[in-house]
Amino acid sequence: MPRLPSDPAAFERDVILADIERFASITTKRAWGWEYIDPWQRRLLKCEDRYIWVNASRQSGKSSTLMVKTVHGAITNPNSLSLILAKQEQADEDMRKCKDIYNAYNDYLKERYGGVLVLELIEDNKHTMEFAHRARIKALAATERSRGYSAPLRVTIDEARDVPDEAFVAINPMLIVSQGQLILGSTPGGTSGFFSTERQNPRYVRFVVPYTECPRISRDEIEIERQIYGDAYIKQEYSCEFLDEISAIFTEKALNESMDDTEEPMLGHMAHIQKMIKGEAELI
Repeated sequence: MPRLPSDPAAFERDVILADIERFASITTKRAWGWEYIDPWQRRLLKCEDRYIWVNASRQSGKSSTLMVKTVHGAITNPNSLSLILAKQEQADEDMRKCKDIYNAYNDYLKERYGGVLVLELIEDNKHTMEFAHRARIKALAATERSRGYSAPLRVTIDEARDVPDEAFVAINPMLIVSQGQLILGSTPGGTSGFFSTERQNPRYVRFVVPYTECPRISRDEIEIERQIYGDAYIKQEYSCEFLDEISAIFTEKALNESMDDTEEPMLGHMAHIQKMIKGEAELI
């Protein structure tokens, strides 16, 4: 049995929590079975710039990586507020991911220290996690009424292409006093909307993560989807390209109206893509 440090809390604070990449490796393996973290994910986890813009392929692990960053930030910053804003379904999914990471780290602590060291939550519900050291994580539907919070450590807008511009405008004043971090994460969704226009803003550190940078995404599966749904769909959802509105509308119309979702072997593919277009598919 390994020799335990004399002060477990100090060891965790100085050795594990001081290294977000190590924290991520421990928790994502336990929570989701990840064997490794991609290079772009390591860069994103370590990025401390105030403004971050992330344009990432579907199924790349973008949302999961952002939630690891959120939980680590809450654990290491007492009395802080971390806001996650998205469409309601995505906000709920993001909170579940935060709880996955919290539970994975707590299991690690209990296993390593025999239950001597644990993370306690004093509030735990569908939209809020509050730790004993008063750090909070809140996952909310992004609307203009999101303005009611002040001085957050970080605001993460997930699947930002689906968030209305009014909500984005309401968020910016929150960060003036706290000088908090703002992260926009999404796949492209046409050339209108703040996620598209903000890509030209020089204040952001930009991450562009096409499917070719994600080893877990099968190239053969991409080619199957390209044959079924067309090149425009692959460009937008997997290659991180911003298509003009006509291309985007045509792509969605073609998928919704011209595909027969009763034919095999198309059934599984089309059911998945139709849910994705409607915002009903589970996102990663």
